[in-house]
Amino acid sequence: MDETKHSPYALPHLAEIFDALRKGRHLCEEDGKLYQAMVQNLEDYKTLFFNLGFHLEVHHHDFVYFKGDNQLSDLARRMSVFMFILIETLADNSEDLSETLITRQFEMTDLPHFKQERYRAYMKMAGVDAQENLSNLLQRMKELGFIRFISEQHTFRFRTPVYRFLDICLDILRGTSSEGPAISDSEPQTQEDET
Repeated sequence: MDETKHSPYALPHLAEIFDALRKGRHLCEEDGKLYQAMVQNLEDYKTLFFNLGFHLEVHHHDFVYFKGDNQLSDLARRMSVFMFILIETLADNSEDLSETLITRQFEMTDLPHFKQERYRAYMKMAGVDAQENLSNLLQRMKELGFIRFISEQHTFRFRTPVYRFLDICLDILRGTSSEGPAISDSEPQTQEDET
């Protein structure tokens, strides 16, 4: 018997990792021991989760998540609208989208989402019609691994899983979305109410 192979039940941090992923969290290098356990035992985790009915997706920007069923949840719609507005604003300012999203710190009060009538209308259609709802949305994005707060939920920065949104937005702008409605699996697979 190969001693280097793990029993599926002996995988490091299995319960923590499964719980996080099943709730829609995206794990990346910033998640320390959980992410390292995944990377070091990736094929074992993929096989185990596949046998449990989950598809572990590994993004080329080094993060992992459970890929869902391509139905866009309410939470995914809100996050997508939030990201489309931010990406459009950055693009209109001729900023490098990829670098800006990963390196900049954003102040909630400086976000463009309620500063133009068109953006306010988009946010309202997505169910985010007030600054408080925006705070709740950012909190959910933190829980799912897309952002990290720097100071008391007013300043935040994006984590590498934001590339999932960037890929989709750029595909849609090019008219070639490969992932379809995609961020559907960001909705926790529990009965929680999210905003």
